[in-house]
Amino acid sequence: MPITDAKLATLKYFTASGLRGTLLLGTGICTMAYAGAASAQTAPQDEVVATGIRQSLENALVEQRQADSLVEVILAEDIGKLPDQNLAEVLENITGVQITREAGVGTGVQIRGTDENRIEINGVGTVGAGNERGGISFEDIDASIIAGLEVIKAPEAKTTEGSVGGTVNLRTIRPLDLKETLASVRIQGEHSSLSKTTTPRVSGALGKKWENASGQEIGVVLSGSFTQSDVSAFRPRLDRDNPTTCSNGSTTCPDGATHFLGVQFLNQVQINQEYETLNLAGSIEARPSENMKLYADVIYNDQERRQESSRVQVSNISRLNGRSDGADGIWSTFDTFDTFDLGVVEGANGPQDLGSILAVTSGTFSPQQLTDATVDRGAPFLRGSMDSGSRLTESSVVRFGGEYEKDALTVGVEYSTVSSETVNPNLSLTLNFINPNSDRFGTRDENGTPIRFDLRDGIAFGINFDDPFAPTVEDLLNPANYVMDNGGTYSANVRENSEDTFRIDASYDFDTKFLKSVDFGFRHNNRTSLRDNRSASAGGTSNFDNSLNGAAIADLLTAIPDNFGDGTGSDLFLRDILHFNPELAVDAESFVSTINAAIASEGITQSPISTVLVSDELAFFDVEEKTNAFYAQANFEHGVFRGNVGLRYIETDFSSISNERVFDDVGNPSTNQVDGQSSYNFLLPRVNVAMDVRDDIVLRGAYSKDINRPDFTFLTAARTLPNRGGVNDVSRVGNPELKPEEIESFDVSASWYFAPGSVLSAGYFHKTRSSLFGDLIEQPGSLANGDREQVDIFGRDGGDVNGANDGAPCALGGVFSEDTDAGIFGSGRGVCVGDSTRFNADGETTQSGFEFAFQYSLGELEDRLGSFGWASGFGVIANYTHQKEDTNTGFINIGETRAQNIFALQGFDPVTNPVSREAATLLNLSEDSYNLTGFYEKYGLSARVRYTWRSAYRTDDLPGTSNVFDPLGFRGVAGARGQLNASASYDFTDQFTVSVDAVNLTKSDAPVYCVNEDSLLCYQGITDRRVIFGASYTF
Repeated sequence: MPITDAKLATLKYFTASGLRGTLLLGTGICTMAYAGAASAQTAPQDEVVATGIRQSLENALVEQRQADSLVEVILAEDIGKLPDQNLAEVLENITGVQITREAGVGTGVQIRGTDENRIEINGVGTVGAGNERGGISFEDIDASIIAGLEVIKAPEAKTTEGSVGGTVNLRTIRPLDLKETLASVRIQGEHSSLSKTTTPRVSGALGKKWENASGQEIGVVLSGSFTQSDVSAFRPRLDRDNPTTCSNGSTTCPDGATHFLGVQFLNQVQINQEYETLNLAGSIEARPSENMKLYADVIYNDQERRQESSRVQVSNISRLNGRSDGADGIWSTFDTFDTFDLGVVEGANGPQDLGSILAVTSGTFSPQQLTDATVDRGAPFLRGSMDSGSRLTESSVVRFGGEYEKDALTVGVEYSTVSSETVNPNLSLTLNFINPNSDRFGTRDENGTPIRFDLRDGIAFGINFDDPFAPTVEDLLNPANYVMDNGGTYSANVRENSEDTFRIDASYDFDTKFLKSVDFGFRHNNRTSLRDNRSASAGGTSNFDNSLNGAAIADLLTAIPDNFGDGTGSDLFLRDILHFNPELAVDAESFVSTINAAIASEGITQSPISTVLVSDELAFFDVEEKTNAFYAQANFEHGVFRGNVGLRYIETDFSSISNERVFDDVGNPSTNQVDGQSSYNFLLPRVNVAMDVRDDIVLRGAYSKDINRPDFTFLTAARTLPNRGGVNDVSRVGNPELKPEEIESFDVSASWYFAPGSVLSAGYFHKTRSSLFGDLIEQPGSLANGDREQVDIFGRDGGDVNGANDGAPCALGGVFSEDTDAGIFGSGRGVCVGDSTRFNADGETTQSGFEFAFQYSLGELEDRLGSFGWASGFGVIANYTHQKEDTNTGFINIGETRAQNIFALQGFDPVTNPVSREAATLLNLSEDSYNLTGFYEKYGLSARVRYTWRSAYRTDDLPGTSNVFDPLGFRGVAGARGQLNASASYDFTDQFTVSVDAVNLTKSDAPVYCVNEDSLLCYQGITDRRVIFGASYTF
């Protein structure tokens, strides 16, 4: 399908030669002046609003205490005083909130164990950079433009539907709340311990309110921020999902062993991401008369996230695990083994004890030579890859409206439009190292390099320079010893999202002893989402003589970073290896042109990289979703009771355009357009009750129903296929029949406000979720020789069931991916891969948990501490959450061949007693988490230390690729992890402040395991420490 003009305009970023420099006025809402203004929004009219940590915490508690529903609040002074890079880090301070990080930057927020939450700015829903539902990415918004935030855990009838855990509302400063002119600026620098760089952060704000003798008012606030960040994370990865049996008497097997797990694949991933973010916010409010208010907000975000990462892979070593003896020496020498408990997982017939399994933990691999009796390509192969994938996003939120009050009736009308346009430019290319000291087999463009590995304390591996076939450092740094691999990625995928909303909200006050008011309203919104994957042919060949030699493009090559050991603490890592220079790949068009010119100059038959980006018809979709919502809510108060009860009714119409591929009787493909239509409606009751038992004790209860709509990628017939090297990935297709998940929630809590700015609270929540989105994968079958079915696009015979191109592609299962190399499952390009789709799982899943919070400041004791009055500046904040899930969505059998082979050796026959897993997996849910913060504020000094911890959780993140992570058929398990952050500032004057903040002081690792925590280590997440220092001035 043709690409739109808007997409073409956005694609201009892909050929930019470097990061843009931007000059702007402003930022820094998170200053003391902001805290006071933000607090004024909810404080009683006769309250004197002060500044500082203690006062902002107290004001937040006042707002939470007065709310009829369960709401958590953080005000601006709290945000500005924390060492938080983005709003995800800020939200982590709230009870029941956990976050996930990418390269050390908070990107995901889980409320009560789920990512399915709604993100709003000033009550307006936002759209994300992808095709998901949640809303704007937290790393796209700098915390300095936000005056306060609230997390709504128990919705009211007027709360917009669409979340499981809760709604996050980010609030900017309201101009009419200003008490005096606001002008501030903050300048900071951020230093990363792994990137070894220092980047700028500038923020500021300007605001003023005018009023006349007649009581008319108008106010304006402008704020903004410009930040650059250079963050790094190291992620060594280990695959060992291919079992080795000991029946052949190989000397690699230890005595008495029947089988073990060898090494399948090693990958040294070094992620470096450079962020450049511009945030601008402007608000204007006017009160032309006592009973009328008008307002308008504009928020603009522009983020460039450019990746300059490297991957060095050691592949095909599984071919050597069971072959220890070669004619010219020892291919595999395994020094140590260890036994790992795979643990217990729930299955269709109850708990499945997968037992313990032996795995090699240290040793060496030596390359095969031509003189060996049995040869197999000469593994292990060494490859260096450049990853320059980026995300360039522009988003905006615009809203305007007014409120009119007449006697007992108040009416508000608002229109908002939000949009996001994203381009994901990506140029990822690989070089094969040709070891001059080792034999090369036939025409292949790869040969072996000796490797040493040690997996006893993490994942460490490098070149074994003691091996007689080892290259020298000079060999490794010689471009002539590299050839361009037969594949790569050159793409610029487009994502466009928008939502237009019109709403009318009215409230009528009643002068009765019980019924206080009735709220009612209507909301109409039109949501659109587009996916257009655009890529070019990356060329390449597996023939050595026809592959581009590195010497012809030496100016495009550079050595990988040499500081991997700084993160691992080990001297055993890969270094002095060439790869394509990701800094030069920012100008992708020029980069590709240089490669193509070299191909033409060398006179080889390797196909050039196409410079024309072509839309992937199968992956394309364009959807529109229209929703009408009506609500009515009665607000009551009588004696010690207050609250609300109401109903929300929604009706949604959904339409989509996508494409599907069909085959005729002899296997010839064609593409048809698919027009999808669906609709649904729901009635959602919501009840909130608060009981003021005493002046300082509040009990709360809530009941609600909500829905969670599927991501747009789940809802259409559009299909994505694995890339050239993605034979172990799966094809993903949507399901137009998918319906929203339904959620029924119940909450109870008790809060004791025993001192100013202090609270002790406990709560319980229970959620019942039905129609969860399950993931069903049909795995490709295997031929008698272990290969998969193929129809080779180059016309060579492939392993098809009844011969080449028999008209029945993938008759044994899966779906045909014509551009994917068969890899270890055959030869050539074109192979059957797994076929994944979503469905509404049967049964009900429950999530329940307890939340505890404690907050106390010694400030109230200042007069009683006497000479120890300085100690009154101390305070503490603590919270703990325990939650559990009871998933009941049915079970599906593990179908991946290599996983089946392992489980068969463990006693689980894939036919009579297969290992199974839940059809739907709740990701990113930790059973236990806590935060502990200590702070001190007195004599101009403000300091705090915060330690946060969460237990293990399941994840689908796979470093170095975009694939879903499911080792041995199960989602990976991120290990328990804690992080220590700290900050300090000193007020030299009432206007001038210096500060220093530190993120991840202890540089805590983030390991990920296969199947269960502390079983097989799959990869490590090695993170950096970031220090932010600077000064602020309030005029």
